[in-house]
Amino acid sequence: MQYDLLLKKPKLTILIFTIITLIISLQAVNVVITSDIEVYMPSEQPSVQLLNKIRKEWPIDSLMIYIEANNITDISSLKEMDSIETAMNPSEGVEDGVVYTASIASLIKDTNANIPVIGKDEIPNNQQYVNLLMKFIPDEMKNMLISPDYENGVIIVTTTKDADVDTLLEENIYPIVESTHKIKAFPTGMLTLYKETIDWIMERIYNVGLISLLILLIVLYIFHRDMKTVLIIIAPVLYSVALTFGTMGLLPVEFAPTVVAVLPLLAALGVAYSLHMINYFMELVDKMKRRDAIKKTINTTGKAVFLSAITTIVGFASLLTSDMPPIENMGLAFFIGVLYCFISTMILIPCLLLVFHPKKRIEMKWNSLTNLTRYRKQILMILAMVSLISIASIPNVSTRTSVWEMMPSKMESHVFMREYSDKFNAGQSGVILVETSPEGILEPKLLEKLDEMEKIINTGVENASAYSIVDVVKRLNAGRIPKTKEEVESVINRLPEKYSVLMLNENFNKTLIYVEMPIMPVKETKRGVSSVNQIIRQYNGEIGGYGKISQLAGLAAITVELNEMLMRQQIQFMFISIILVYLCLLLVFRSFKYASFTMMPILLLLIWQPSMFVLLQIPLSISTMTVSSIAIGVGIDFAVHITERVREEVKRVSGLKAIKIALSRKSPSLAEATIALIGGSIPIFLMEYEMITQFIILILFMLVFACISSILSLASVYSAGNGKLIEKIR
Repeated sequence: MQYDLLLKKPKLTILIFTIITLIISLQAVNVVITSDIEVYMPSEQPSVQLLNKIRKEWPIDSLMIYIEANNITDISSLKEMDSIETAMNPSEGVEDGVVYTASIASLIKDTNANIPVIGKDEIPNNQQYVNLLMKFIPDEMKNMLISPDYENGVIIVTTTKDADVDTLLEENIYPIVESTHKIKAFPTGMLTLYKETIDWIMERIYNVGLISLLILLIVLYIFHRDMKTVLIIIAPVLYSVALTFGTMGLLPVEFAPTVVAVLPLLAALGVAYSLHMINYFMELVDKMKRRDAIKKTINTTGKAVFLSAITTIVGFASLLTSDMPPIENMGLAFFIGVLYCFISTMILIPCLLLVFHPKKRIEMKWNSLTNLTRYRKQILMILAMVSLISIASIPNVSTRTSVWEMMPSKMESHVFMREYSDKFNAGQSGVILVETSPEGILEPKLLEKLDEMEKIINTGVENASAYSIVDVVKRLNAGRIPKTKEEVESVINRLPEKYSVLMLNENFNKTLIYVEMPIMPVKETKRGVSSVNQIIRQYNGEIGGYGKISQLAGLAAITVELNEMLMRQQIQFMFISIILVYLCLLLVFRSFKYASFTMMPILLLLIWQPSMFVLLQIPLSISTMTVSSIAIGVGIDFAVHITERVREEVKRVSGLKAIKIALSRKSPSLAEATIALIGGSIPIFLMEYEMITQFIILILFMLVFACISSILSLASVYSAGNGKLIEKIR
């Protein structure tokens, strides 16, 4: 690289780079983070296509108001619920994003309006009349809207797919629920959870970031005892974070919450790159002029930093092959972040070393590590034993991604959603689409088969409950399905509007069957979804020419499909990362042996990964599935720096001496970067967000073991034959 122009006027270079960074960083406020599980699914996935098909006829996106009262069916409670619904959806139309609301209050009101002669579109003032109207509502629907003890209820607020949920909640729903008197109302439901998860992150990320920065500064100061050096080390980290999030804000894509892992990763890389540059500069500064020392640092250690940056970028490139958009976008964020980290290091460190004259610290050399070369066989035996134990633990790695684990468990809306799940045996909503010829839904024989299917689901599938238009028709027809199409049509025409909106389209050729499952472990969810789909397949054969029944769609089905993709995606990322990084090493080292030796610590790390999942009791999930690529991408940094120092030293000393110098000189920088990363990542726990916490814990363990495996394995391999092996490569 030609640095003369930058080094001639270092202050001007720093100023220009700072201005560019500030301009780009202003776009960071536009970064879009989503926890919506549906966006993880590829658009061509059958479950996503089915949901989008259903959305063309029915709005199925919703949030929920969870109600607490002494008695939900008490007139005063019902009237207050009705007032809430009216305030949330004062007029017909979808301009405000709300399509319709549904609750026990609105069903009683609609039922009352359909009573001949005396019926009115209001909540009655007579409790006995209210109790009578309740008998006209199918039990299956009542169970979805009020708890068995009548102390809790829900208002379902159905929205358009593109509704501005943030505005709807902030300007409409939050103020309304805070003004209740007879009842207590709490916003929850999936759309609320998605929105409040992002709020939870944003409310804490700045404080966590500041505390992390403070700890990072303290750790670095303990090592260097000079504030100038610490600020020089930290500068590339701050610049690269600002540039990365600014660029992310310019991109028209959505990121997963785990994208906050960019912060500790950039901290690790930025500190490591800076330390390698500064430490080597300090070795040279007493032997030559400052400017010459910087130039030599750029031409030697700068090259090693470039190699590690390239291999890290290539390691992250595997995430760009993901079928899941947020994972692909996270790979893009890491790609951009590492690139900016390298650029910031190579521009700022040389210039800052010229402008500021950091105090030369006592040169850190861990000479005791040179003794590792004496115990190469013992080290290799230990590494092999640990690897075998880890391989044996592979069957014990669990794959588990639930939408509930993707959100902070202490969040109020999450707490009430779990309470709702326990009391209503619901929470994972799903739908089944039934399609027929025009007016085919009115066929009594089809309704009879749907009734049979629904009963089998309700009695034969554990933790699943279904309800449909059949329940309403039977309730309005003395508990029977009418015998003729004309009779069915007569009953349908008497339906309260709310039922028609929920379950029927205008041509009577499509209907929805709603299926509820509680929040439960993924294994049980998978069993439930599989059982429902098996029943559907059976009845698809029985309804013959009357129509077609779709597979179960919705949250439970998507959760199951997503978990089935996890292991395949994990293996895909791992193999692509290994191949790309290895090819990159071959290109930059131009040596099959050096490339192979440098990959050895990473292969060990990947073999050890299953044992880390098991020991830490962390499942392979939507957040942790990217850990392999991150470990390869960042972990290779340790091995590259040791190998590059060995290659440099072996030009002038023996092979054994070269590995000893590399171990004693490079290990302190690697250890310092790792310790700084651990210290800087500890505040992440203050976010109280289990998914991110698990992700960071895994990354920390992987990077610590990447450092250990690099030092131990390369010390053993490069010292083979008293260093004769690398002398032959030379």
